[in-house]
Amino acid sequence: MGILGKCKVLRIYLDGEIKSGNQLLYHALVEKLLKSGLAGATVFKGIEGFGSSAHIHSARIMEITENLPILVEVIDSPKQILKALNAVEPMFPQHCLVTVQDVRVLHYHSPKGKHSKTSRL
Repeated sequence: MGILGKCKVLRIYLDGEIKSGNQLLYHALVEKLLKSGLAGATVFKGIEGFGSSAHIHSARIMEITENLPILVEVIDSPKQILKALNAVEPMFPQHCLVTVQDVRVLHYHSPKGKHSKTSRL
């Protein structure tokens, strides 16, 4: 599953405490994305942020909340990103932000040990 050149990046921003059934939503999203056959997905936990709720979520020591901003990011071909978006869109909560942008992949290590070569910009 090699990706190189013109691709898309799908980003899903959400609150860390949101659940899907009995598991955290970001984990459920990653599982669904894996089943969709994507090149990979990464979850980032923010240390502070706010969204449409206008409430600041923070990782400060004095705060007890674990409801931190979460970003699920996926990079793959436009066809695979559309497939992934269709698979996970029904799981989106009311308060989340989803973006898709063009990106150029310069290097990707495939599981078969083949490395892509960086091309000129």
